[in-house]
Amino acid sequence: MPLESERREFRRLCEALVNEALHLPEWRDYEYVKGMPEFEAFSAFIRRQAAAGKARANKVAESKNARAKARRFTWDFYLLPLLERCSESGCEDVCGQLEGYLCRGQVDWTVIWQEVAPLPGFTTHSCPVELANRVTIRELTTGEKQRFGDFAKMIGFGQALALGLYGANFAMSWWPPEPKASPASQRTGDDDFGTVLTALRLLKPGVVWYNMRGHWPGHPAFGSNPALGTSSWAPNVARREGGYELLEPDVQPLKDIVDALLHVGQHERLSLALRRFDVAHDRTRPEDRFIDHWVALEALFLPGISDELSFRASLRIAYYVAAVPDEREEVFHKMRLSYKTRSKVVHGESPKVDLPEIANDTEEIVRRVLRAEVMSPGSLNVDRLDAAIARGGSREQERTLE
Repeated sequence: MPLESERREFRRLCEALVNEALHLPEWRDYEYVKGMPEFEAFSAFIRRQAAAGKARANKVAESKNARAKARRFTWDFYLLPLLERCSESGCEDVCGQLEGYLCRGQVDWTVIWQEVAPLPGFTTHSCPVELANRVTIRELTTGEKQRFGDFAKMIGFGQALALGLYGANFAMSWWPPEPKASPASQRTGDDDFGTVLTALRLLKPGVVWYNMRGHWPGHPAFGSNPALGTSSWAPNVARREGGYELLEPDVQPLKDIVDALLHVGQHERLSLALRRFDVAHDRTRPEDRFIDHWVALEALFLPGISDELSFRASLRIAYYVAAVPDEREEVFHKMRLSYKTRSKVVHGESPKVDLPEIANDTEEIVRRVLRAEVMSPGSLNVDRLDAAIARGGSREQERTLE
């Protein structure tokens, strides 16, 4: 852990740099800023801290023109991102965060590659939201918006607009657990991003997705420098109309769902149901989403069943999601109609009902079922559920029936 004197020195140098640099119109110009005595003082402090056994620092020290390269390294990976953050959120807040990192002894001066995935149509007033799998939901910086915008322009404005590449103000960001020299040498954040998307979709209705990601070099304590990074397409490029708003009361439930998904374990039927729930979200046609949702429900409620499918599924679902008789009856009739509609759709018939409305009702049931099972693994046991139905009990009672 750094000494108290080192923490004070870091705070003093940091404040001197940002207070002196930010009022200058040339504060983004490296050639101008590197001549400032405050820049050299802060750069020297970083070099001293990084000198003890860090691979990148050693590489710089052993190369020619070590002092000039170390100054440029400090600017690219630490100081410019720091100044960007200070210009947007205020020096006091940023310096306080940096001091907090130092006080906890968590600063590793090796450069890490951050992964960022913008969320088109996503809004919230609760940023940043730090989640248990190293993902943070936060606002995109000005530099990141510029970097993603430049990437989108490569394919033409019309196509980029159609794919939703413009207008994102928020993103998921992810730092790997270990510092690596390049993004190619670390595992990506795709799995962790996917977990957060699943959690957001389980939390409430809405359209949330991403189809680009960027890799920026930097440091968790300082931020990152998008100008030195790369952008690429993400796996999911389908786009549905709509958006998603994360409200303040949603934040803690979201954290709880993410944590539960990380500990849900290997359950084949639940994994299949979650997978089809996510696949359905990326579908553009309501009938395709509808079928995916029924695949998820059948995996959970009809294992090994080949007769009376509509009745069994509707009854089990009603008893699982509803606690009182009136709601249970309402869910039962909705699911009977939903299953009948599902049978017509899969056999190529045109159902004489309001398919979008039935599909939305079915999606909400799937959401409630999956969220309940994720938050309480093992709560959905069809044998105990049937026993509770036979005795006229509820889901709360069926867990006591063996």
